[in-house]
Amino acid sequence: EARIAVQIRRTLRERTRMNKAKTLVLVAHPHLADGSRVNARWACELRKHPESIEVRDLAAEIAANDGIIDADAWHEVLDAHDTIVFQFPVYWYSCPPVLRAWEDEVYTFGWSHGGERVLPGEPGRKMAGKKLAYAVSAGDAEEHYDEAGPVGFGVAQVLAPFHATANYLDATYVEKPWTLFGAEADLSDEELDRNAEGYAKWVLSL
Repeated sequence: EARIAVQIRRTLRERTRMNKAKTLVLVAHPHLADGSRVNARWACELRKHPESIEVRDLAAEIAANDGIIDADAWHEVLDAHDTIVFQFPVYWYSCPPVLRAWEDEVYTFGWSHGGERVLPGEPGRKMAGKKLAYAVSAGDAEEHYDEAGPVGFGVAQVLAPFHATANYLDATYVEKPWTLFGAEADLSDEELDRNAEGYAKWVLSL
């Protein structure tokens, strides 16, 4: 049994080493498969690059686990990646509840934060040094996301809590998110295809 345990740990370490160069994209859409057009198309485009990008559907995986968010399992996933992209539609100028619930369970004291500041990768600061980027779709028009518009704030200001979280975790926040406005408007398939292709190039460039 001891030999088997050692072999399992060795295998996990090897998988982690092999996946280290991959970018992880966490898609937080409550109905990605049957209620999304933009985020589903984005995810489809990203999956054309499995050697560089790993795409995970948060809502589907949590539902498959009877609604349980296994923090330890997600810690292993995050440990294996240096760049993490959070992709979601803007819900009331924030993220869908599934991402907030995931953050509450996964960013645990003693793993992602707590105690004195330490070097990246050391206990208690496992997110330190990682690059965090955001890709969001917004149903509203781009001109509305302005201080002079109905929203009164730009996308960078709407995403400020995520920037603050990255700072607290000692992670590197990618200042400019990938954004598609007017997702609820008459966006043609051709326009969406071009945007998805650009999105994949952006993720690969991170």
